[in-house]
Amino acid sequence: MSKKKKLVIIESPAKASSLRSYLGDSYEVIASYGHVRDLPASYLGVDESNGFKPTYAILPEKRKIVTLLKKKARGVSIIYLAADPDREGEAICWHLSQILKRKDVVFSRLRFNAITKDTVLKSLKNPSSIDMQLVDAQQARRVMDRLVGYRISSWLQKIMGKGKSAGRVQTVALRIIQEREDTISSFVPVEYWLIDAAFEQGTNSFTANLHKIDGKTAGKPGKYPGCEEEAEIIIERINEPGIIWEISKVDSRKKSVNPPPPFITSTLQQTASSKLSFSPSRTMSLAQKLYEGISFGKSTRKGLITYMRTDSVRMSPDSLKSCREYLTERYGSDMLYAKIRRYRSSKGSQDAHEAIRPVDIQLTPDKLKSVLNAPELSLYRLIWNRFAATQLMDAEIMNTTVIVSGAGLEFLSTGEVLLKQGFSIIDPAFIKTKNRLPEVEKGKVSPQSFNKEQKFTSPPPRFSEARLVAEMKKVGIGRPSTYVSTIKTLRRREYVEKDGKTLRPTELGTTTVRILIKMFPHIFQVDFTARMEDLLDSIAKGDESYLNVLDQLSLPLESSLKNALESTNKFRNELQEDTEETCPECGSPLVIRWGRYGKFKACTAFPKCRYSSPLEKDSSTEYFGRKCPECGGSLLLKKGRFGRYLSCENHPKCKHTEPVPTGVPCPAEGCTGELVEKKSRRGRLFYACNRYPECEYAVWNKPIDKTCPRCGFPILIEKKKGIWCPRCRKKIVN
Repeated sequence: MSKKKKLVIIESPAKASSLRSYLGDSYEVIASYGHVRDLPASYLGVDESNGFKPTYAILPEKRKIVTLLKKKARGVSIIYLAADPDREGEAICWHLSQILKRKDVVFSRLRFNAITKDTVLKSLKNPSSIDMQLVDAQQARRVMDRLVGYRISSWLQKIMGKGKSAGRVQTVALRIIQEREDTISSFVPVEYWLIDAAFEQGTNSFTANLHKIDGKTAGKPGKYPGCEEEAEIIIERINEPGIIWEISKVDSRKKSVNPPPPFITSTLQQTASSKLSFSPSRTMSLAQKLYEGISFGKSTRKGLITYMRTDSVRMSPDSLKSCREYLTERYGSDMLYAKIRRYRSSKGSQDAHEAIRPVDIQLTPDKLKSVLNAPELSLYRLIWNRFAATQLMDAEIMNTTVIVSGAGLEFLSTGEVLLKQGFSIIDPAFIKTKNRLPEVEKGKVSPQSFNKEQKFTSPPPRFSEARLVAEMKKVGIGRPSTYVSTIKTLRRREYVEKDGKTLRPTELGTTTVRILIKMFPHIFQVDFTARMEDLLDSIAKGDESYLNVLDQLSLPLESSLKNALESTNKFRNELQEDTEETCPECGSPLVIRWGRYGKFKACTAFPKCRYSSPLEKDSSTEYFGRKCPECGGSLLLKKGRFGRYLSCENHPKCKHTEPVPTGVPCPAEGCTGELVEKKSRRGRLFYACNRYPECEYAVWNKPIDKTCPRCGFPILIEKKKGIWCPRCRKKIVN
């Protein structure tokens, strides 16, 4: 038994690799690859009459991992559980303890906020037990999400077809997107006019905007001038002879600018989006790699940042001490803020982890250029700069306001000058000054020109993914670990679509969310979701029990669900649209209904007549030049839900369809097939052999029927940067 290695179970293989290098040969480190158990996929799995007791099942894709874990756990008396230090990580540890429990085994919980040798070894010296309050909080969230998602989704599918889903967080996020879209649709622009002037005083020139007319504010929406005629009247008044224009006020004030707090999950995603054009999912993927560790040549792996799923701006005393020591050495003590600067986390923050910061301030971005790729380095630089800036002096800006008066009119000009760099010495992008004004003083000025410009008020912008995360954080729905997955679910369900960089609700999303809000007004409102998050926090703190919280949350669900079930037929009929067509098989009227794949035409005689036809978008009557192999009719090129395809002109009598051929023979040796267009499960276009599964050849890029001049491969592929050979991977043509 003494020779048996000690067992440590962690979530990811990358983190497992780091831990192996820290712990040595006496420990065996195995990754669980995340959750190993969950509620069953095929039924509710929650016994509501028995204290909301959940039933768990091993995830099918984790059966091999569980078998391996059980094998490694044999004969081991202490098993260290080292999943992430949050609710999900605590639940993973508990599930593992339930699967691997024996009479003679003890489970010890290891928690560390950064994957470095010191933090890991320190945690190993001070192991703790599984925090069942955190586990209960996670279980309550999972059970409530299952009750909402499973039961409401089941009802929704009765009226809109299979594949539709509702979710406690996802539907509220969709509601936020839809309400913004409604605001944009109903927005009525308001016209207003700006009038600006160019003035000179000596050799100095500057521009100013009309600010007041006879003491009243001008140049803003709803203010005078509101149309071109009113603007012309002002221009005529300005151009009257004999007007004396003079600078009546020069006001300069110093303003201190504090460095922003260190990153939390939501602010990291927002900043990475605005500065690096990273989507939230890409930001979190890169942050995960930085957290799990980077190999430094042949040396051990080392984590670079603290845990990236956090809502706290707290920084550890040790990190602040080392940061201030580094900054003093690099910039001198005069640049250091007089005392340790700390920040206060927002209301509702769990404060379970530190802010996102570098684990070692000495590892500057420049030192990591050789071990990080460009995206990883860019994100690390953001995190490093933001943390280091917190302990430097405030920046100082001089704000100057100049008012030019004449004929009862006032023109206003403002400017800024950076007086002291302060924390912006690390990154000048921290502060951007506006419109530096020349040195002017009270006294006469000469007008050079006056211009008028028509303006209209604009509606609020649609949410980008990063802006949606910021809004979810602001109103208190979701948690750092769920922001990205919520947006992915909305896109996967096709409730929203990307319009450039912004999110727009689809027709399916709009219809779905309006039905859900109407029938479940208490469940899918921001207040309910935010209140639930507070209750989950109360469970985690021990102020509330698992059963009490679920009792409170399930009451509005039961009430609304009862009303919804009574209105099923009503909603189904309301969603049905009449057509002027008749069924080609039985002559009954055809109607448009919602189904699993969107809208479709269906016979009203269902279920006696099962005729249906897709409601195609952008269909084409273009003949493709091939004959139908079943009836000899011409094949038409059409476009449906899953992209382009060929369909027989004799549809619906002939139901033959096939993928669009490329005209490029399959290059696989001995294959006589042809490459055709297909779409992956995630909607990405690719090209595969039409003899699949006999031939599994496929390429992502569009094939070209030309032979590679270098290696003789029978096809080439088209990429954004030219024509390439898929075999030798050489560029052929620009």
